[in-house]
Amino acid sequence: MISKREEEIADLQNKIEESRQYDEVSRQKRDNLKSTADLLKDILSESKISDANLRILVKQIYVHQNEDKSLDIRFEFNGDFEDRSVIYAKEESA
Repeated sequence: MISKREEEIADLQNKIEESRQYDEVSRQKRDNLKSTADLLKDILSESKISDANLRILVKQIYVHQNEDKSLDIRFEFNGDFEDRSVIYAKEESA
């Protein structure tokens, strides 16, 4: 019975330690998001995006021309941005 309780105590101590680590990781992610949000706020406060600010935001731009002559453009951003895709298609008039 004592060994069972000691195992339960050890298990609870492990869970407490995991919770502390999770809390630290959450705090770091929150700080990173805050700095990314501050960076965006500073850049967007200007009337246009300067070359320097664009280089801060964008790590690389990939452009691919498809067989139908349409373009696929993909941006690789610096910072912690969610991966999302927005596709703008220009319809050709007849």
